[in-house]
Amino acid sequence: MNDEIPDEMWALVTGTFEGEVRQTNSAYPEDRSVRFDWQRIHDAQPDVAEDLLSNPRNTRLKLSKAVHTWDAVDMPEVSVRIHNIPDERIYRVGKLRTRHLGTAIGVTGEVADIEPVKPFATMAVFECRRCGTLNQVPQQFGPMLRPVECLGCERSGSKSDWLFRRAQSELQDVREVELKRLDTNLDDDTVVLKIRLKEDLVDRLGPGDEVSLVGRYDSGAFQNSSVLTTYLDVWAIENHEEGVLMDELPPGELHEMVVDEVRIQQEADASDFGANREDVLDAIEDEGIRRSEVETALDEAIDEGDVDEIAGEKLMVAE
Repeated sequence: MNDEIPDEMWALVTGTFEGEVRQTNSAYPEDRSVRFDWQRIHDAQPDVAEDLLSNPRNTRLKLSKAVHTWDAVDMPEVSVRIHNIPDERIYRVGKLRTRHLGTAIGVTGEVADIEPVKPFATMAVFECRRCGTLNQVPQQFGPMLRPVECLGCERSGSKSDWLFRRAQSELQDVREVELKRLDTNLDDDTVVLKIRLKEDLVDRLGPGDEVSLVGRYDSGAFQNSSVLTTYLDVWAIENHEEGVLMDELPPGELHEMVVDEVRIQQEADASDFGANREDVLDAIEDEGIRRSEVETALDEAIDEGDVDEIAGEKLMVAE
């Protein structure tokens, strides 16, 4: 174990939440999130729980390191997601103030706009075009940060002296979403908050969704105005209008649901040749899962050969 990680973090990972961590490990890499209930953290380690609210970036980083370095599991890219924070820290869009910056909060609202998923370089690697040395530079949202000087030839330079090496860099999926107040009057200016979804959360929201999100509220590192641009770095999707905690449902589980539903409908009526595609989609959507998610999972099941699509939009479980 890593001696740099505080004992209380090890106690949470290997004790209080051992079952959750091991369960995610058994489903990894299909499941890339391990969820920690804030209230349970508070019961076991109240100081850590309070630090997660007041100093979320560093505290969650330490907790993540404990999960990543525990030798009983192997999940190098798993995300630690904190949920169930106190009700008094849940706000509507437009109710956030300066005192909330840098803290963990919950925000409720409706998805107003959603951008395409883009790759974000968390650690960018640059090749020095003078000596060929590779230099690593941690990145934040905004303009690309380049090396101050080369680790090899110890020379600085202009942008043209550095060649970005994507293959050697560390990338993650990122999607920006705009969240608006649910109770906005048409005569008022719409209050909007920028949301950042990362990794396995990028496909969990769609336009018009009414949600409650938990994350770190902060301002961007690069600002063009003295009036700061703010955002919520989302940790977890607490509540969803469709009735499902979307980040609790691993893709593999949805895949199994689709295949099982095809089998059930296929066997329910022996006189009918196969299951009707729309009936399968409707049945799983009724369980509270967004239809677009179900359609994607069904198409993947067909592509992978677990489900056969035959004439007349009929489906059968592959033999």
